[in-house]
Amino acid sequence: MSTYQKADESVAELANEIMCAHESHKPLLDAKIKIDYLFAYPPEDADGMPTGPALKRHGCKALGITRKITLRDRAKGNGDAEISIDYGWWNDASPEQRRALLDHELTHIEIAENDDGSIKTDDLSRPILRLRPHDYEFGWFASIAQRHGESSQERIQAAQMMEDSGQLLWPDILKSEAA
Repeated sequence: MSTYQKADESVAELANEIMCAHESHKPLLDAKIKIDYLFAYPPEDADGMPTGPALKRHGCKALGITRKITLRDRAKGNGDAEISIDYGWWNDASPEQRRALLDHELTHIEIAENDDGSIKTDDLSRPILRLRPHDYEFGWFASIAQRHGESSQERIQAAQMMEDSGQLLWPDILKSEAA
């Protein structure tokens, strides 16, 4: 089983920098939400060797996971949301990679609003949060794309992503053709 430890203050400081730098995170600042940051460590065997990833989401390795904190745990003084980060990855990541992962995890957090645009609050007068899903969620098999070509969901989804986001997601896709 994975183990967890409160992340050092530098993680919260970096997250605050990111929130201040991007208008899309302004609602989190305005609502004064509290986020708890944790480092996750992988499960280990008797010899101290990792036996799996530190974090998993839907059965797959994850570098970070964001979740809402329950009302009960909020009442005990926990934050409004929690971001868990794979410590091994974080320790080896560049500052730019760390910033990108934190920005990604913060983007999952949204403030729920009433019809008039005011912030919805819970019984503790804390903002109610929603978790924003990814813009793209998929599970692909290269063998299916190869066998079924343009009839496969893998190719259909890839074509839709390319149409919607173009070179944003595959910036080097045409480099080999230009050479």
